[in-house]
Amino acid sequence: MKVNLNEFWPEYELIDCGNSCKLERFGSIVLIRPEVTAGFEPVLPYEEWRSIAHAEFVETSKNAGVWNIYKPVPEMWTINFSSGEFKIKAELSLTRSKHIGVFPEQVLNWKFIEKISPEFEKMQFLNLFGYTGLSSLAAAAFSERVTHIDSIKKVVDWTKRNAQNSGLQNIRCIAEDAPKFVSREIKRGSKYDGIILDPPAIGVGTNNEKWVLEEMIDELLADIAQIMNGKSFVIMNLYSHSMNEKFIHRLLLTYFPQHKFEFCEKVYGQSTSGNFIDHGYFVRLVKGQ
Repeated sequence: MKVNLNEFWPEYELIDCGNSCKLERFGSIVLIRPEVTAGFEPVLPYEEWRSIAHAEFVETSKNAGVWNIYKPVPEMWTINFSSGEFKIKAELSLTRSKHIGVFPEQVLNWKFIEKISPEFEKMQFLNLFGYTGLSSLAAAAFSERVTHIDSIKKVVDWTKRNAQNSGLQNIRCIAEDAPKFVSREIKRGSKYDGIILDPPAIGVGTNNEKWVLEEMIDELLADIAQIMNGKSFVIMNLYSHSMNEKFIHRLLLTYFPQHKFEFCEKVYGQSTSGNFIDHGYFVRLVKGQ
C-alpha cells in the first residue's frame, strides 16, 4: 500500500527522500533525518534540501549523532491533528537521537481507531510501547480509559504533557516494561477492547531488561491474547526488516485465531517529490461477539 500522509495530516509532509535520508516538514520546521529504506537518489539536490532545512541529524555511530542547526529551531514546538470531533496537540523537540516525538505514519492507525470506535461502548484501550502517546491521545477521544505503557519515564512524562495540552484527562500513564505489565494484567484479570503495540526491533526496559523482537514477540502476543475482551481489536506495527509477511501471518494465526484480518500489509510513504520510504507492516485484527 502506498500513501501520502500529508493527505491525512496537512501539518506533516515528506518532501523528498534518498541517499539514506528523508526531508520532512513538521508544521513550519523542516528537518533532514536518516532513513535506512531510502537507499536511492533523491529527486531534489542536496543543496536544495540544505537551503530548506532548519536542522539535520548526522549519525556519529549506530545509535548516536548530532543535530546540525541551519536555521533557528525552538526548544519545543507543537503541531496539531484533527479529525471529526477529536483534536490532539503534539509537542515536538530535537532530542539526542533522530526522533523528535512523533511517528507520522501512526496517523493511519488513529483514523482506524476513529472508524471502529462506534462499535464499542466505554472502550478500555491499551497502548504498549507507547512512546510520547499520540496514539493514546487519539484513542482517548473515543475511550472511557486509555492505559499508556512505555519503559522510558521521560517519554511517559512527554505523554502527560501531550494529554494536558490536548485537554484529555482519561489517560493512565505508566512507566513500565510492556511484557511485565501485560503479565501482571493477566493476574489482575484486566480486559481490554482495543490494544495497539508498536514494538521496537531492539529495546531496553525500565530495569535494563533487554527486548529483542524476534525472540520475545511470541510470548508477548500469547499474553496479550489473554487480556482481550470477547469483542476486541488489535493494532500492531512491525518495522523489523528481518520480518516478512509469512512470519507475521504465522504469529497472528497462532495467537489470534478468532480475529479476522482487517488489514495486514506493508505501507510505503510517498513524498511530495514522488518517491517512497518503507514504513513496515501495519496489522489490524478485529473480533466480533
